[in-house]
Amino acid sequence: MTTISDDKTMTAVLTGAFPARNREAVPLWGPEQAAADRDADQPHRTVVAHVLALFSDALSNAFVLDALSARRIGWNWGESRCSLERLLEAVRNLTADLVDEALNRHDVFDTGARCLAAQRISELGSRILIELTRGFQQAVETPHAHEEPTRRRHAELLLTGAMSPPPGLCYAVVGLSGSGLDPAVVDGAFRTHGGQQTMSMLADGGGHVLLPALSKADAVHLVERTLKVLGGTIRAAVVWSEERSLSACRSAADDILEQAIALELTPGVHVLADVLLAFAAAHEPTVSNALLKVIQPLLAQPMLWETLQVLLAEDGNRGRVAERLIIHRSTVDYRLHRIDQLTGHSPCTIRGLRLLATASAMHRLAELRGSAS
Repeated sequence: MTTISDDKTMTAVLTGAFPARNREAVPLWGPEQAAADRDADQPHRTVVAHVLALFSDALSNAFVLDALSARRIGWNWGESRCSLERLLEAVRNLTADLVDEALNRHDVFDTGARCLAAQRISELGSRILIELTRGFQQAVETPHAHEEPTRRRHAELLLTGAMSPPPGLCYAVVGLSGSGLDPAVVDGAFRTHGGQQTMSMLADGGGHVLLPALSKADAVHLVERTLKVLGGTIRAAVVWSEERSLSACRSAADDILEQAIALELTPGVHVLADVLLAFAAAHEPTVSNALLKVIQPLLAQPMLWETLQVLLAEDGNRGRVAERLIIHRSTVDYRLHRIDQLTGHSPCTIRGLRLLATASAMHRLAELRGSAS
């Protein structure tokens, strides 16, 4: 059986994406070559000559991405003043080609091995996109480092209401939350997609971005594209300014993020409609307190609490709950009946499950606020 650590298999997978004749050596370039670099084929040539090599040992268990080399490619591309999006698109195409090659290898009969290889190649492609963006942004920002404090200060004035945006320019406020965020990389990625009028106030754990957009749908689309480059660990809340001030939008974005975390929504882009019930309950103390009382009896029953959380994660599918908890379906039904008895709301009905989901979110929100204080 051919394994994913087989060097010959890996070489064949990688070389299959491009014909050998395209592999001529293409030297890294500097600003003096900017005119030639704007050739329509340059992103493809750069990917073949430089980025493809970063995948060479991707399936080896000892593989470690050469992040500095990836960043240097992004740096040189940034110094050429070419569009970063063109390079990133070429890398995405390369990654897709390599994934297809891995999935369709006829000489590797182990389906699991092919799927694992495709997954690892896809993850590596995402990491390379991040390093390219980081290098590109460093190249773009280095000659103008003095501008960064001004841009951040401008964002702060707008988000606090001390300054109004110029006429004709509409912003969406994007709240971000995620561990290990690099503010420079995140800022660079958003500016790449949103333009030079994009501003941010970011720290390691998140922050806010002011994103110029034509509409709410346009803003959501821009944020989705940006998060695709940054990877899949970030939650983003998007609030379109409409008739509200930017400071009010910032507060709303923070609230949406808080609810998304409390509801344990998957990383990605979230808007008010995604958290509407929890949002409304959290802003009405009488309602939130009543929901906390509903869920209180389950907190003393860890087994029932776990069952409810798994049921919510599986969208009410009792069969999948039984599989995840490794228990019989009848045991799941018994526990759900006990939850109904203790709370007065049946998790087997749509109405009851929605109410219990909101009540659970109120409990997690109270815990989050308690740990933050």
